[in-house]
Amino acid sequence: MLFETTRFGPIGIEPDSIITFTQPIIGFQEYRRYVLLPGPENSALRWLQSTDSGELAFIVMNPFTVAPDYRIDLQSQEMAELAVTSISELDIYTLVVVPQDRTQIRTNLKAPILINPKHRLGKQTILDGSNYPIQYFLAQDQSQEASHARSNA
Repeated sequence: MLFETTRFGPIGIEPDSIITFTQPIIGFQEYRRYVLLPGPENSALRWLQSTDSGELAFIVMNPFTVAPDYRIDLQSQEMAELAVTSISELDIYTLVVVPQDRTQIRTNLKAPILINPKHRLGKQTILDGSNYPIQYFLAQDQSQEASHARSNA
């Protein structure tokens, strides 16, 4: 099936690659169907493109690249909703915001996107009771790495 997008032009979508969200992404209640598309080469980023609107696409990333000890605890109800028995069955992403000021690029570690790739189900959840920030600035992460590298040189 050919689908017209504003960012990528026409793209071919296999119907069995569509992920149906059991709960919508916060603020986007009317959009429930998405596909994952590759991001820039050699990047941890991907695109979550809506198939309900060619104009809506989110940049997502694997949160473990910036928080290796990232941890998600789900209620049994959420596990059942996503048709999994273990969190290890899920692909986990966080939404990335890329403003004009590149030092302000950030990801939301508090509200990850969970995807069951086997059954093509997804949802955004909020990690209540966690200390993960809503705005984790990626430039801050890179400047900490550079500072650490300089201090070890």
